[in-house]
Amino acid sequence: MFGFFPLILSAFLLGLGFYLLLQVLARKEPANLPRGSMGWPLFGETLGFLKPHSSNSMGSFLQEHCSRYGRVFKSHLFGSPTIVSCDHELNMVVLQNEEKLFKVSYPKAMHGILGKFSLLIVSGDVHKKLRNIGVSFITSSKSNPEFLDCVEKMTISMMNSWKNCKEIGFYKEVKKFTLNLMVKHLLSIEPEEPLAFKILEDFLTYMKGFVSLPVYLPGTPYASAVKARARLSATVREIIKERRKEQLGLVKGDFLDAILSKENLSDEKTVSIVLDMLLAGYETTATLMALIVYFLSLYPNVLEHLKQEHNAIRKNKENGESLNWEDYQKMEFTCNV
Repeated sequence: MFGFFPLILSAFLLGLGFYLLLQVLARKEPANLPRGSMGWPLFGETLGFLKPHSSNSMGSFLQEHCSRYGRVFKSHLFGSPTIVSCDHELNMVVLQNEEKLFKVSYPKAMHGILGKFSLLIVSGDVHKKLRNIGVSFITSSKSNPEFLDCVEKMTISMMNSWKNCKEIGFYKEVKKFTLNLMVKHLLSIEPEEPLAFKILEDFLTYMKGFVSLPVYLPGTPYASAVKARARLSATVREIIKERRKEQLGLVKGDFLDAILSKENLSDEKTVSIVLDMLLAGYETTATLMALIVYFLSLYPNVLEHLKQEHNAIRKNKENGESLNWEDYQKMEFTCNV
């Protein structure tokens, strides 16, 4: 039996090599494309693009390509021919003409991770409706006393857990913090609940799929991310099912309640927007918080100005009194950091 394995492997590699050769020979590039490189067959330049780099730099891939080809160049990323723009003016034109001259899209391989109703994939009326739901939620949350109180309590709890630590992995801590906060606010799941740990574990696996080769083979980060997304969807569906059973019973008053009571969405669209909100609140917010702390360490004068502004607000508060929306509105310098 094992004697056939080398033969099967050789046949597979020969077939793969022949397929890649046909792909190269069949490539027909449209005219007037910017300069650039399409990289290796099948994989393109994805490996170089995904090479880790410091968050406060463009990374070697973009630096080298911009230097060689200019700030707009062609490439092949995540299984799709791609035009990469590092030009501010061109990027503004693209963003301002979304749904007019340009359509939002992700490489097809990303659809398995994001889901077909993700805000990052859908367009037209569906995109507009889902986006309005998300924006409405974010806008109302900013001044919601319960949300502000929740943020403050979770922040204090996180900082108290650092008291006996000699070293803190801040980025890891704030990623856990932001996800727990979003899970609490979206689905009313407390951070200490087993379900919160399950969601966190699946979400971390899910996120790794965005920075991996889009190859669906058992054990690969991409395949694991697709499966993690399916588990997250099943978890949210089960919560939706329980909420519908409650109906006029206990009302959580969270984001999911607002969708189920006011919006006529299918379960699939509801699951997608919940996962989109988790994604938006998790990655971008955590990265921003980590970068703020990093840059504050480089500018002690800015840190001192922040302390003065916050101490001035604290002087007008009773001992143990929580911050309110009016206090946040007074943080003019903080909002510009």
